[in-house]
Amino acid sequence: MRPIVIAGPSANCGKTHLACVLASCLAPVQALKITRFHREQHCPVHGVNHQGQDDCDGCAPAPAGYELVDDPVVLATPGKDTDRLARAGASPVLWLRAAPHTFEYALRKAMTRFDLARPLVIEGNSAATVAGFEAAVVLLWPQKTRGVKASVMPALRRCDALVLVEGEESPRRVWPGTLRAACARYGVDEKRLPQPHWLSAGWWQEDATAQKARLESLLQTLAPDWVAQKNPE
Repeated sequence: MRPIVIAGPSANCGKTHLACVLASCLAPVQALKITRFHREQHCPVHGVNHQGQDDCDGCAPAPAGYELVDDPVVLATPGKDTDRLARAGASPVLWLRAAPHTFEYALRKAMTRFDLARPLVIEGNSAATVAGFEAAVVLLWPQKTRGVKASVMPALRRCDALVLVEGEESPRRVWPGTLRAACARYGVDEKRLPQPHWLSAGWWQEDATAQKARLESLLQTLAPDWVAQKNPE
């Protein structure tokens, strides 16, 4: 089956949580976390002037070109995305850190470490930027975002599944204003986007069973053969 790429408009929009829930539904699953850093050497979460109190992937020292992290001590750091993916049932879990000029090559090298006959969840916008990379792209877009990264535009143009989060007030199922603005800015026709799968406003706080139930239709879209194999009539 095709790898599943989880993309989103900004940091802290729920990509990793969605990746973890999908991973828990697709056992035995593998996972790849992607961090693409930039020559400006600033953190994509905290910006040029780092004011955050938490450590993040963007703040970690950048390699010269790319590195594929497989050190279990690093990957199992409590709270790190890779640790969360492993706890969701993914194995192996790897972390690809790459500069833009090496990214396509680095992604190809990373893919050789996985069994493509098994499900693979990739968390990070950058995989959707590679022309010719065969994957099912899931675009998650909450009502509120911390801006909109330019790196999400390729995912917007090629997404196979659109996941929107309901608002907290009625009417709840309203397309996020930042999504509509991004479509207008980059010339994407909203009518050509897939019909959205909706999550509740506080979906990440629901119990695991409820979260999986909400994603049943999404799994049918992304991996119908796998679902049929796991749930024979």
